[in-house]
Amino acid sequence: MSFQSDRKGLDPGESARKNQLPADSEHQTSTAAERKPESYLAGSALSEPELPSSPAGRAVGKMGNAAGILTVILESSSEAIVVKNLEREIVLWSRGAERLYEYSAEEAIGQPIALLMPREHVFEADEITAKILRGEVVQDLETVRVARGGRMIDICLTARPLQDENGQIIGILTIARDTTEPKRAEKDLHLMRARAEHRALLLDAASRVALDILASRTGVEALRHIADAARTLAQARYAALGVASVDGHGLSEFVTVGMTDPEERRIASRPMGYGVLGLLLKRSDPLRIDNISDHPASVGFPAGHPPMSSFLGVPIRRGEVVLGSLYLCDKIGADGFTESDEEAIEALGAHAAVAIHNLQLLSRQRTLVSGLINAQEEERRAVAYDLHDGLTQYVMASYAHLDTFRHAHAAGKIEKAQRELDQGLRYLQEAVIESRRMVNGLRSLALDDLGLAGALEQLIIEEKDRAGWKDADLIHNLTGRRFDKTLETAIYRVAQEALTNARKHSGTDRVRIMLLARLEDHPGCSQLTLEVRDWGKGFSPREKISEIGHVGLQGMMERVSLMGGEYELQSAPGGGTAIRALFPVIEVPAPRLGGGIL
Repeated sequence: MSFQSDRKGLDPGESARKNQLPADSEHQTSTAAERKPESYLAGSALSEPELPSSPAGRAVGKMGNAAGILTVILESSSEAIVVKNLEREIVLWSRGAERLYEYSAEEAIGQPIALLMPREHVFEADEITAKILRGEVVQDLETVRVARGGRMIDICLTARPLQDENGQIIGILTIARDTTEPKRAEKDLHLMRARAEHRALLLDAASRVALDILASRTGVEALRHIADAARTLAQARYAALGVASVDGHGLSEFVTVGMTDPEERRIASRPMGYGVLGLLLKRSDPLRIDNISDHPASVGFPAGHPPMSSFLGVPIRRGEVVLGSLYLCDKIGADGFTESDEEAIEALGAHAAVAIHNLQLLSRQRTLVSGLINAQEEERRAVAYDLHDGLTQYVMASYAHLDTFRHAHAAGKIEKAQRELDQGLRYLQEAVIESRRMVNGLRSLALDDLGLAGALEQLIIEEKDRAGWKDADLIHNLTGRRFDKTLETAIYRVAQEALTNARKHSGTDRVRIMLLARLEDHPGCSQLTLEVRDWGKGFSPREKISEIGHVGLQGMMERVSLMGGEYELQSAPGGGTAIRALFPVIEVPAPRLGGGIL
């Protein structure tokens, strides 16, 4: 395309001087709204353009008044048409350019083209000029420009050379189209697709985890699927999921994804929940670190552990209870994890919380059922043993002595008959006592006869005699009060199990039961607090509870939970043991007087 100028080349300086006349000049510049269409050409020093020899150019030539046609194009085009000279100064500015860049022609003409270019895109001016001077056309360049006030605009830019009548390149014509909205729409669409993919991945992970929990006895595969889904969502190289211990200190389970089997085998020790990993068990919000080794809580990696830098940790909670944490390391293709990564992993964490909770319930149920089956077998063996070596022996001894009494009495041996009768009756009395002891072990008749406080008093006296304890105390404030049979049975069995454990394992010579009622007038507010304490050798609760088949501790916890209560176990090696349980009170309904309907 060529333009015929009334000078040799474009003179932006003259254009600038025309636009810098003083305000009181008779040539004072008008506003864009008042300006005549010809002003778009006046500032450019362009006169009648020489039309190209293309069919379109010949058609315009037949119409005449090419400058007028060009003016109409500059006035009506929605695209931003800008001409710059080879010194990169603006010499022509269309109406579309005013709308896009928000500068009037008077403000823009004479300014360097860098006015419109962000600092990081200034190099494009050199590249475009170089291409134009080689006779090339810049077609549909996706780039960014700056409007008034610093507003960034996405544009699609086309640049062509302008030539004089001798074919010399004297300037560059650029046409820019605003692509900000289409790009924003494209970005929003991409974000929507990404979120849809995230949701699909979350649902798939949740479904796979649910199936794993039902099919797996350990649940490790369920945890691994959660960790793998997190790694995919956040585009991390490594991911892990840690399940918090029952007491909230440290990790009871830890699964990883991203490492090869040889890499896993080279690690000297498994994480126990210290350092940054332990910190997540105490937080309620995510933790992002550019370099995990720089964090104050970091305790370093064990021997053989692969190096890791960027880190994202997301706590997994159910209400106020810490269930575990998701850990991700080494963001792929970036220096660190982002806020959107946090949001995605937190959403997955909500599914993980439900999965871990259900897994814990299922695991506890399986352990309890297995333990109860074993306990039933043990009880059967114990009953058989007691019958064989206890009750049966007394009955057989009594029968033998009574039979001897019968023969001695028939023979007139009165003195011998009396001795045999007395001995037979003593063995029969022992058999009665042994029978009551066995029945009481299966279902405490003392609860029915004496109530909860009386039954516990009898229980602690019996256990003291069997264990040889020096001190065994019962403290209570329940005199004369009765409660629901289910509640009384649950409290009695918890106390019975705690005393049995103390007798068998603690090595103590002192125990104490406290059973205190806080009774309120308002229904549902009364509570019973049971504490069974010994001053024995103690143990590590974390190790004991994790032992599969340890029915005693699990059974107490389950009994309290089934009654809607709260259970707490405190113990330490050398520090004795205390078991506390808080039960909501279920009182026996008051007897109804009369039989009519009021």
